[in-house]
Amino acid sequence: MLIIKDCNLINMAGIYEEKKDILVEHGKIRDIVDYADEGNYPGAEVISAEGKIVTPGFVEPHCQVGVVEQIYRFEGNDGDEIDGPILPQLRAMDAINPEDEGFEMAIRGGVTTSVTGPGSSNLIGGTCAAVKSKGKTVSDMLLKDEVCFQFTLGSAPKAAYGSKSVKTRMAEAALIREALIKAREYHRLVKEGKTPKFDMKSQSLSRVFDGMLVKITAQQAYDIMTGVRIAEEFGLNYTIDRACEAYLIPDELKAHQVKLVVGPTYGSKGSHEVRKRDSIIGAKLEQAGIDFAVSTGHPALNIEYANIQLAMMFKKGLSRKKALESATIDAARLCGIAGRVGSIEPGKDADIVIWDGEPLDFYSSPEKVFINGCKVLG
Repeated sequence: MLIIKDCNLINMAGIYEEKKDILVEHGKIRDIVDYADEGNYPGAEVISAEGKIVTPGFVEPHCQVGVVEQIYRFEGNDGDEIDGPILPQLRAMDAINPEDEGFEMAIRGGVTTSVTGPGSSNLIGGTCAAVKSKGKTVSDMLLKDEVCFQFTLGSAPKAAYGSKSVKTRMAEAALIREALIKAREYHRLVKEGKTPKFDMKSQSLSRVFDGMLVKITAQQAYDIMTGVRIAEEFGLNYTIDRACEAYLIPDELKAHQVKLVVGPTYGSKGSHEVRKRDSIIGAKLEQAGIDFAVSTGHPALNIEYANIQLAMMFKKGLSRKKALESATIDAARLCGIAGRVGSIEPGKDADIVIWDGEPLDFYSSPEKVFINGCKVLG
């Protein structure tokens, strides 16, 4: 039993800066109470939050931590298999290195769970896994082995395959459609009790027709709308990720009820695709009533700077409440893992951060971090 006392708690489930004590047992949140009498819990470890702000651990909804290692050349880069643009049979969990320095950086940034996966060179790059930021093996870290598929539209697949099969955005859309049509037919035959000729790609991808999440990476407005068009055509459960120019087309996105994972929202503008990147995106989307979470896209932006990115968005008009939600409960919900992480509630994983100051202050950092009830920082 662990008791975290004297929390200024923001639990992302109705408690907003209230003095509470948190009871943790067997790695889960057992209860949240106004006052926990230590005498009623003999042998419990007691840690005082000293009145500091306590939040759930951040959830990184789209990155490559462990797949593309923080320090890499050839050996540490397993993000993109350049064997063809359509590779839905690949699984990120088979490439994750628990020793990647990125996981320690995640802990220092208060990120306790990450959805990590393939890079953006392939139109369909395989599946992403949800992992905790601490563990000796992938099995130790795994929250969910296959959370979603990674699709990509825009310049990255063209750059990777321009001399071969993908020279235009027309080809990108057509090849994704072709793969989905094959997978849909494979799915139909299986549902009818028939035995189609085995095709590993179609077998894997056919799960999108049972509702498996699809993350469609698209930066520019016209690529975003192509992603929406394809997703609606095939009835996909999807988010549009990165979405650099989403704030330029809020009415269109709202009309289609598009869910977004945005970020990184600042950094180099060396690429044509991100030339309109601006941290104002959060405020614009919030004002438009569009559902979104925020991502660092690590290693595109160092995952340790998760709260710095939120602070920059807050400075440009994003509300404090939405900023914190976008990195916790909203990120978990849009990735389909909110049943375990993203908020501090009884029954959920005890992933908790005690901050040394205001979380959205440039000078604040996590003071103590707990993953599954175990202290991993502080």
